[in-house]
Amino acid sequence: MQPQFLAPDPASVATAQQARLEFADYFRELIAARRARPADDLLSELIRAEDDGQRLSEAELIATCVLLLVAGHETTVGLISNAILALLRHPDQLAALRADPGLAGGAVEETLRYDAPVQLTGRVARGVMQVGGVTAPDGAVLLLLLAATGRDPDAFADPDRFDIRRAPGTHLAFAAGPHFCLGAPLARLEATIALQAFAARVTDPELDPAGLAYKPNLNLRGPERLAVSCRGIRAR
Repeated sequence: MQPQFLAPDPASVATAQQARLEFADYFRELIAARRARPADDLLSELIRAEDDGQRLSEAELIATCVLLLVAGHETTVGLISNAILALLRHPDQLAALRADPGLAGGAVEETLRYDAPVQLTGRVARGVMQVGGVTAPDGAVLLLLLAATGRDPDAFADPDRFDIRRAPGTHLAFAAGPHFCLGAPLARLEATIALQAFAARVTDPELDPAGLAYKPNLNLRGPERLAVSCRGIRAR
């Protein structure tokens, strides 16, 4: 039987192409503005970045900005949502975070280990590789379950326990090696700020179990809907 391939929907392709052009136009204007008036932001730092006298071209800047915005959106949303969900399911951990906002970074790392927003990634074997009891030939595509590594009892004591005070480990939520996630520092920063704000400002939050639904996505794990009630939200 010959494999069957579905032709892409022309309308969807046209919409995606238009979105790509609009992204490029948006960042092209913003790059010009930041070149003229640098600000205290990531784009200005990327423009200023220099290595052996070389700087990023406009095309490279646009590609980097689109990557950070698109690739780092749903994954970071999943990270923050998974962290809020874990904290609500473990009130003692939320209380600890509320008492010590400095634990927010640990809460982010523990969430990345405990409930990773990216479940798997792919790699290509360079040379014959032995993975457990399986031999992968040269050029084989390997599907690596990142989320499973975070629950490995050989790497983490009591791996099914959510503990924001856990000592920093070696989770692989951002993968590793030359393909380590480019946006990892930004995701960590965004999630840390979000968790600090949630713990400090949202009073008496309660999870509505009936309001929890996950996205139908094999790789990107995170709630599609997360209903939380609270007594109030404190001013900044």
